[in-house]
Amino acid sequence: MMMNQEYRGSIYAILSGFLYSFIGYFGLSAINGHLSASTMLFWRFLISSILILFIMLPKIKKNSDSYKNMFLAFLIGIFFYGISTWLYFLASLYIGSGLAMVVFFTYPVVIMLLNYFFYGQSIPKVYYLAILIILFGMVFMVDLDASFNLWGMVFAIASAFFYACYIIGSKRNLLSPNMSTFMVCLGCTVTSFFVSFFNHSFIVPTSTTVWVHLFGIAVIATVIPILLLLYSLKYISSEKASILSVLEPVFVVIFGVLLLGEKIQLWSIVGIVLVLAGAVMTLFSHKINFGHLRVLSMRRENVG
Repeated sequence: MMMNQEYRGSIYAILSGFLYSFIGYFGLSAINGHLSASTMLFWRFLISSILILFIMLPKIKKNSDSYKNMFLAFLIGIFFYGISTWLYFLASLYIGSGLAMVVFFTYPVVIMLLNYFFYGQSIPKVYYLAILIILFGMVFMVDLDASFNLWGMVFAIASAFFYACYIIGSKRNLLSPNMSTFMVCLGCTVTSFFVSFFNHSFIVPTSTTVWVHLFGIAVIATVIPILLLLYSLKYISSEKASILSVLEPVFVVIFGVLLLGEKIQLWSIVGIVLVLAGAVMTLFSHKINFGHLRVLSMRRENVG
């Protein structure tokens, strides 16, 4: 039964990464409709908040979540998820989306370090190897020709840190996934509104096409993947969920080839294989025991 729950949580995390990979397509399409990044994010999270509220309405009277946990999730949305999202867009402007993505997806390492130093959690050794393989794979997958910029690197690292805090906070907050998604999206709406307000870029879209893309990013690349990630955290650790979610760049490359007709390079294929290998290693981590493998190796040497 435990293994069934472990696999269920893993599948949720992988599906979450799969749907998150549509963010680039819908987000850039909306931005090309004369929206700033912050304004696009505002409408993305506002629509998401409204949608998840409608989902919860039939059972809202039966909701048993505490106001304290709801407020905590709201703050997590404002200060962790919302700020992380904005910092990632800033990093992409300075160092390009490829390098920003590589740096951002170091957040599983941040999660492991935070859990180790602040909560005393032991980390399976196989996770270290899996992350190392995944990071190598991501370096192969992206174009790193963008010029190095210190501020861009700082923004990308900060984005990874705040997203790691979001994952840990969501894991430890005793709130139902539906309510947590609603409060997080509401918090992100506040963050995005203030950013777009202060940089004087806030507008109400008038194009039907832009609204279609905004609803696309809200439903397909926000509400559903956040719900899936939060449900996965009910069954697996935050470390495992974060490592499995890094399959997102793999799906991005695949969709670029299938939907946009982009050409794939040999190095990208090597990168995809490495990332998949790291993800599979994480998925079956409960069956990998380095200590047992070491003992078997020593026995073989003694027999030899």
